[in-house]
Amino acid sequence: MIKNYFKTAWRNLLKNKTFSFINISGLSIGIAAFLLIVHYLRFEYSFDTFNANKDRIYRVPMVISETNGKPQTFAFTFPAVAPAMKKDFPEIEEIVRFRKRWGVVQHEDQKIVENGMVYYVDPNVFNVFSFPFEKGDPANAFKQLNDAVITHSTAQKYFGNENPVGKLLRYDHEDYKVTAVLEDVPANSHLQFHILLNYNKYIQLTGGSADKSWTWSDFYTYLLLKPGTDAAALQKKMPAFAERYMGALMKTAGYNVSFNLQPLKDIHTKSDYDYEMAGSGNLSYLKYLGIAALFILLIALINYVNLSTAHSLERSKEVGVRKVVGASKQQLVRQFLAETFLVNMMAIVLGIVFFKLSLPFFARLINQDAAAMQTTNLFFWVGIIALFVVSTLVAGFYPAFVLSSFRPVQTLKSAAGVATIKDRAFFRKSLVILQYSIAIILIGGAIGFYKQLKFMSSRDLGINIDQTLVLQQTVDLDSSKTALVEKTINDLQQIPGVEYVTVSSDVPGGEVGSSEGFRLLSSNDDKRCRTFGIDEFFIPHFGLSIVAGRNFDKDKPFTNDSTQPVSIIVNETAVKVFGFAKPAEAVNQVLKASNGSTCKIVGVMNDYHQQSLRYNYDPVIYYPNRHLDMANFSLKLKTNNIEQVMERAKQTWSAAFPQSPLQYFFLDEFFNRQYKDDQLFSTVLWWFTVLAIIIANLGLLGLSLYSIAKRTKEIGIRKVLGANVAQITALVTKDYIKLMLYAGLIAIPVAYLLLQNWLKDYAFHISIGLWFFFLPLLLIMFVAFVTVVYQAIKAASSNPVKSLRTE
Repeated sequence: MIKNYFKTAWRNLLKNKTFSFINISGLSIGIAAFLLIVHYLRFEYSFDTFNANKDRIYRVPMVISETNGKPQTFAFTFPAVAPAMKKDFPEIEEIVRFRKRWGVVQHEDQKIVENGMVYYVDPNVFNVFSFPFEKGDPANAFKQLNDAVITHSTAQKYFGNENPVGKLLRYDHEDYKVTAVLEDVPANSHLQFHILLNYNKYIQLTGGSADKSWTWSDFYTYLLLKPGTDAAALQKKMPAFAERYMGALMKTAGYNVSFNLQPLKDIHTKSDYDYEMAGSGNLSYLKYLGIAALFILLIALINYVNLSTAHSLERSKEVGVRKVVGASKQQLVRQFLAETFLVNMMAIVLGIVFFKLSLPFFARLINQDAAAMQTTNLFFWVGIIALFVVSTLVAGFYPAFVLSSFRPVQTLKSAAGVATIKDRAFFRKSLVILQYSIAIILIGGAIGFYKQLKFMSSRDLGINIDQTLVLQQTVDLDSSKTALVEKTINDLQQIPGVEYVTVSSDVPGGEVGSSEGFRLLSSNDDKRCRTFGIDEFFIPHFGLSIVAGRNFDKDKPFTNDSTQPVSIIVNETAVKVFGFAKPAEAVNQVLKASNGSTCKIVGVMNDYHQQSLRYNYDPVIYYPNRHLDMANFSLKLKTNNIEQVMERAKQTWSAAFPQSPLQYFFLDEFFNRQYKDDQLFSTVLWWFTVLAIIIANLGLLGLSLYSIAKRTKEIGIRKVLGANVAQITALVTKDYIKLMLYAGLIAIPVAYLLLQNWLKDYAFHISIGLWFFFLPLLLIMFVAFVTVVYQAIKAASSNPVKSLRTE
């Protein structure tokens, strides 16, 4: 009997090739798109799950709250937090610190800049994290102060095919011996590094500050809880812990510090702390992509249900005959479910093929390693089976029960049969409205994201970053190098095509790397501000303006000397934070820094976008410091011969800093990299929106083909009675246009709310105007009209004699 079910199902598929093609292709495309998105989401949510103790690992971030000020979040904390927590809380099994470092690593004559990929870590790091060893072992990795552990790729880079264990790497004037080699860090780890150094060595280099300081931050701290520990209960002890060790300091400085416990599994997708180790995933984007995946699959399943129920008129007499000769309703349901099973099986197989073929392209599109996303483990195949079962039941049950419920007497009488089938038209139209509502929501979202990206890329930043080449210093400079830096600036200035040179501690395009507490002499409340070192050329050369006071002019560099005030410039946001009504009121005011320095405001600079438009303006203190921590040499170019400028700049740099390989970038590209995730999401959303439209229109094409085929004689009669092509085309298309309008009424408010919710993530964003209400609807109506009108014109242009000759 089962064999007969499938044999009959196969014959029906072959008999109706067009409808079979539309059903199978629509489902397979929908399944492939669904699998691509789900595979990507699985990769994003798999971050750090390779760690054996992942459920017991927590990070210790902190939040600093000022009186009447905005709380500032930090993914790191103070170095003294780790030993204090280990001493105070027996619930903690292990605790480990990571201190990120930059600079040149050297092996023999080879020098490589390892920016942000070198970390000092506590020796017990491998008791917490599960990084597999290729050579060496955890117990002996950090026996000595100058021990180093490197990854496989790093070993290849420095030592080729030689065994690196026992060999030396030189970093920051110290030699470190390689004791172990790790496998490359998995792509789904938020901790990414090339070289690990012994943290105890860093404690020695800093004179103990890296172990005892409660004011120096930038130390990422992770703890491993003992089995059975209640993390929530430990979190409740954090306020008392902060008060115990920092109470006096917080009272004096006028701010509050709170320490949190953040689960390891939440860091990549849910973290909203500043100063993350690496870019984290955007949970909102992941949720929207998940919704898009379900939408696309739902559209594909609706296609099947719609086409099957629409095709039921043609099958009604078959059902009537089967019932007359003794077929039961259960047998008919099994017959039609067998057809759905066969269609879904073919669609699943084709969908997996499409998925496998498109995965490398999709991986490149989202800037992920294709190999890392290629894994098809047990989870994948269980998911495929679940998808197959669900899609078969969802797509098959309604058509099966509709077809099997026809009464033989009605189905064998044409008029009654037609009336019965027409009763199902409302449900089919409702499904079409649902399909296109989903498509309009996706189109509205895609257009909204595009508009926001265009707004961010075209908005005036308040600073001129065009044609700016930035050379980055990778070694520490001291006062003995003052003359060398001055000479380098002058030499760079002499290069043809270089308009001017300015040096600074930071450049636009990312978080300012340091912050400090400042307060007015009349106040005890510290206001935490970003601190930014610039020279006297930074403001004019970047097109910034002084709105009150003056610019620097060879002012004394920033020091901890509290007897001589240091000249500083503040931005307009800092003026508001300190409570001044106008910028002019801030000029000549004196601030006290938490490090003991006394600062005098000599000028107020206009606000500009230091970071992405996702973030609001931060209060910034600009201090004069031409040499000690100026890592960025910004060259404003006025030439078309970039290659010549680069060659001369490399020669000048190599002569001045032979120990520092040249690192450079163009500032506009550096700034725009902040929008990489936004651009990526917009691109992915557009691709899948197009797929959703294609799938929906495949269904609409099938319905229109069927509808026109059933109205062939009606169209013939209307033509005989004098109807022209335009009238018949309008007759056929108007019903579908109505459905699009109904879909728009449902979808546009939903899309509006979703877009408004997303735009809340941006401090600066577009306003949603009338365009939003009309553009998605007009676009989907145009696509639907094109889909239907060709078939309508073809039917209206046919010879009525052919359609009426059988009557």
